[in-house]
Amino acid sequence: MLPRFCRALLLLWLSVAAVPTRAQRASGGPPTQDPFARHEVAGATRGIGNYRSHSYQKGILTINSTSGGTLRIRPWAEGVVRVEYFPAGQPVGEIPSVSVVQKQPWPPERLSCNPGCDGPPPAATLAQYGKDFCAGIRVFSTKITWQAACPGEIVIQKNPLRVSYQRGPETMVAEAAGPFQELATGQETPGGMGVSFRLAPDEHLYGTGSRALPLDRRGRRLRLYNEAHYGYQNGEATLNVSLPTVMSSRGYMLFFDNHAPGTLDLGATEKNTLEYRGEGLENLAYFIVAGQSYAEILDRYTTLTGKQPLPPRWGLGLIQSRFGYQSEQEMYQVAGRMRRAGFPLDALVLDLYWFGGTTRQGDFSWQPRQFPDPKRMMRRLDSAGVKTILISEPYVMRASRNDSLVRAQQLVGRDFKGQPYTVESFWAGPATLLDMDRPTTRQWLWQQYNRLKQDGVGGWWSDLGEPENQPADMLYDGGPTRRIHNAYGQAWASILREGYAQQYPQQRLFNLARSGWAGMQRNSVFPWSGDVSRSWSGLQAQVPIMLSMGLGGVGYMHSDAGGFAGSNMDAELYTRWLQLASLGPIFRPHGVVAPEPYHYPEPYQNSVRDYARLRYQLLPYLYTLAWENAQTGTPLTRPMNYGETRLDPQSVLALLSPEEEAQNRDSALPLVSTWNWNTKAYTAWGAERLANRQAKAFAANNSPALLNVNDQYLLGPNLLVAPVVQPGQRRRNVVLPPGRWLDFYSQQAFEGNQTIGLPAPLARVPLLVRAGAFLPMAPYVTSTARYRTDTLNVRYYADPTVLESSFTLYDDDGKSAGAIRSGTFDLISFTGKLTAGLAKIQIRLSGNGYPTAPAWRTINLEIPRVKAAPTAVIIDEQTVPATDWQYEPAHQMLRLRCLLSEKDVTILVRSLQLDATVTSTATPEVLTLEAPGSRQFSTGTELRYTLHTPGSYPLLIRNSRGETVRTFPQPLQSAGLHTVAWNGTDAQGRSLPNGVYTAEMHGQHQRLVLLRE
Repeated sequence: MLPRFCRALLLLWLSVAAVPTRAQRASGGPPTQDPFARHEVAGATRGIGNYRSHSYQKGILTINSTSGGTLRIRPWAEGVVRVEYFPAGQPVGEIPSVSVVQKQPWPPERLSCNPGCDGPPPAATLAQYGKDFCAGIRVFSTKITWQAACPGEIVIQKNPLRVSYQRGPETMVAEAAGPFQELATGQETPGGMGVSFRLAPDEHLYGTGSRALPLDRRGRRLRLYNEAHYGYQNGEATLNVSLPTVMSSRGYMLFFDNHAPGTLDLGATEKNTLEYRGEGLENLAYFIVAGQSYAEILDRYTTLTGKQPLPPRWGLGLIQSRFGYQSEQEMYQVAGRMRRAGFPLDALVLDLYWFGGTTRQGDFSWQPRQFPDPKRMMRRLDSAGVKTILISEPYVMRASRNDSLVRAQQLVGRDFKGQPYTVESFWAGPATLLDMDRPTTRQWLWQQYNRLKQDGVGGWWSDLGEPENQPADMLYDGGPTRRIHNAYGQAWASILREGYAQQYPQQRLFNLARSGWAGMQRNSVFPWSGDVSRSWSGLQAQVPIMLSMGLGGVGYMHSDAGGFAGSNMDAELYTRWLQLASLGPIFRPHGVVAPEPYHYPEPYQNSVRDYARLRYQLLPYLYTLAWENAQTGTPLTRPMNYGETRLDPQSVLALLSPEEEAQNRDSALPLVSTWNWNTKAYTAWGAERLANRQAKAFAANNSPALLNVNDQYLLGPNLLVAPVVQPGQRRRNVVLPPGRWLDFYSQQAFEGNQTIGLPAPLARVPLLVRAGAFLPMAPYVTSTARYRTDTLNVRYYADPTVLESSFTLYDDDGKSAGAIRSGTFDLISFTGKLTAGLAKIQIRLSGNGYPTAPAWRTINLEIPRVKAAPTAVIIDEQTVPATDWQYEPAHQMLRLRCLLSEKDVTILVRSLQLDATVTSTATPEVLTLEAPGSRQFSTGTELRYTLHTPGSYPLLIRNSRGETVRTFPQPLQSAGLHTVAWNGTDAQGRSLPNGVYTAEMHGQHQRLVLLRE
């Protein structure tokens, strides 16, 4: 009787843990009708033909082809080229774009390497190169060339007509078959336009939007159609944000500038060919964006499509969300419990219960019984440093109070008769879908937002904006569903952006959006990765999703931390997910069951608390990364091969002559960070030196080991985060980029360009700091409303291998939208210079300041890895008494303090002895035993492990008593992922009893539950 009773308990526990969440779906699952069911079928094509003639006018080179088509080449900015193709019979003109905001300059900006002509060129020159020589165009018998950057040249091959882009003697990107027209043959092949490019054998391809796939997309065929996949896990190829951008490891990006459904074949059909096809297109436009680094490429791309504005500072704090808080009292209770449990909190998110639940979508009014006084609620929360974020959806339910209004005023999508279209298959019930392109709809929707904004709403949550269910036969002002689908979220987000710009120009917009398109970042959207499975597989998908979006110009991609789709409570999974999120762009726990950290027992709760607090201590650094993103487009989190966005000051020496180097080396004047990817060279000699230096830096960071790392990332230029994404893992390998790296916790040093093994106990994830870095931090606060920079705790990771380094901190009032534009901010630069036995540290304040800026700042400076107390500390030529600085020999830490106002501060540390020891004992793991295919199973499961080096290791299955019940011996195997299938039997094929088992390989373990029917 007892075994049967125990089995019943086990069944009950497992059934509760495995209950699928109903989440935001009344029926508890995805739509019964798949709105993304169409599968693209490639049709016959017609090519562009050969060169026939050309003309040039106002920055546009127009080429007529033998097929009757027209090719237009338009240098847009330095390193940016637009290519347009109009087939025979199509009018030549401007092609509308929902993505591009930068205008083609006219007259074009002069390039330092191609300044044009000061006067009429010689007749012989015109005879040799053509009449447009002064515009940089040279005509040859087989090609036409056009200078587009320094270095950078467009080459148009005449026969057959093809476009390529060269940097010096090297061809960076070249069309393969050139532009083509796809012929329509019916519904499955609606026709359109496309273009193909050659791929180098060693080329790696990144970007393409939010996809639960490895970073390197080479070898895949991907859809460009925004899709919602409820409960997705690792391996889902198409998600909520598709981006028509491909970043290449060769130093260029391809951006296909239209929002039609399409496909990207990245070497799947032909391994050395990249092909794009756009459905229903009558013309084609794409951009080549070239640069010397990923940072330069993204700067040019986000200038083209719009930079992301600064977020309000509170948006970088902990944003607590749930499906969903149902009353004012619950909001107060959650805020109070978070505070009492010692967690910081900056915002609470109200899901659809604020307006009454799933069937009331489109009401845009508070549910009065549960929220009797929302203005008072939001005012009280705001006074405690907690903003309120409201969800809204693009659907208006037939049961909504606004149903008759939006139908009568034609604010929604329509059928072919012009009547409002009811989406019967929407998961919450029959609904209409707002037409975001219609001016009256946009006006009405902004009126709803504006009314709520005046009530005290702090931010917005725009859900279901793919749209999630959008039947193909709906019509909008912009056209039928498939024509406008990918741009729908973009149009929706722009309503809030335009409304704020007009009525709240001094306030920053914060909009959590689930979908968008190229250029979405300029709308102040902070996207998340959709309804991810509450599983280890769901967690593993998040790093490549976040990094891939960043390489498409979207710097704030994040996830429902803890996982959304599922009702299981896995404390270890929750802890590891929140550790990752705390060191990411946005920190927002969300779910149906226990998304708040106070639900979890110790030691899990304490682990989450520590990392939440660490995030708040890192706010000066994180906010500076937000400023860098707003200025340059560089994402906050970056792949391992991204490279530095600003190099250390000693790099300037590479641009000086030997005499200048010697003079500068002996100069008392401090060097500043003057060489980076945006540096200009104004002489041929300097340009050559600069190009060589940039090429070497790019090559060093694109070493094979760094090209496709999917479980670690750079947080800004100076932090390396290696989250734990496998259950039970307590040690993990970390791949190090070039340079020396220091452990954030132990201060141990490691040489770069290697793989090391680091401990990863539950309370910690590997976190490393770049040697030489300045890392600004602040005292912990419970809300960014209490954040001040009157005290900064700055660590200077001085290292003998980095003689000079710097970091510039950005600070403003955290809320004014025009802070950067008006110059109302402070910049605090930290520069360190090491010479024999002497460290010189300069701290400089610049900028116009802002009204609430502190008049004085206390700088608590820490220098780790100091072997002995210095002989003297001198601040602004005054020797500091030994009682006013501290040296801790047990921790090898030197601490000192200074005050910063408008006057620069210079600190000299004499006889500084740095520990130059490099750790050589961090032996990497030879394998990783990964999460099983199914932890709970009845008939079989797949056991997975990755060998980091070739080897042979047996896989053991142990029962709950530790006895080995099955051994899987393995032959010598190559590095990579391997699997073993186990059906719950022993070596003799006998079925083992239900219970808990452990898979073990080389000291690593995974828990399994066998539960036969």
